[in-house]
Amino acid sequence: GGDECFGGEGEGEGECVGLRIGLVLDLHYLQLAGSAFSLQTDWDPRELEAALEARTGGSVACRIACDSEPDADGKHGPGKARLHGRLAAAGYRLALSPSKAVSRTQGATDVDVACAMFEVAGAFSPSPCADVLALVAGDADFLPALRAVLQRPELRRAYVIAGAGAVSRRYRDAIAAEGRAALLPLDALLGQMAPGVLDLRAGRR
Repeated sequence: GGDECFGGEGEGEGECVGLRIGLVLDLHYLQLAGSAFSLQTDWDPRELEAALEARTGGSVACRIACDSEPDADGKHGPGKARLHGRLAAAGYRLALSPSKAVSRTQGATDVDVACAMFEVAGAFSPSPCADVLALVAGDADFLPALRAVLQRPELRRAYVIAGAGAVSRRYRDAIAAEGRAALLPLDALLGQMAPGVLDLRAGRR
């Protein structure tokens, strides 16, 4: 095995040339983190993938997006439903928890995101769908799941992709201590996407 996926001081610059990336999106987190950026209103998941591939040198091979179902009252439903449709058209498997009106919580559950991480690492199939996990989520609660998937030898590396300033020093240090894990700034990826205004629920402002 080579070291195609190491180095770069956590920035991910060309670290994963020729390797397959499994991309897991916590859409509620991504909405909150992306609100500070001026990007296109009609968010295209392929642009985020292209930015990730350009940064790491890898190729996105499997895609899972975690979120809650659209609200039936229409307040958050239409825009979210359009985003989910674009993600499905781009090849994402949608892992949807009950809507906020039912669950009283926003976004995906931690269980959905953790299961998606294990799916990328091949825990539920004979082999993993990717060599590298790219997790777009900033919650330190995922650290135990991150450590667990990194125990699988098939997984070469894991990236936690989160907004600058949104990750605690303790979580940042814990990621760095894993050796095969690195923090990749979400800002660096969003900054490569076309300017405009980004609303990840696909509603126009």
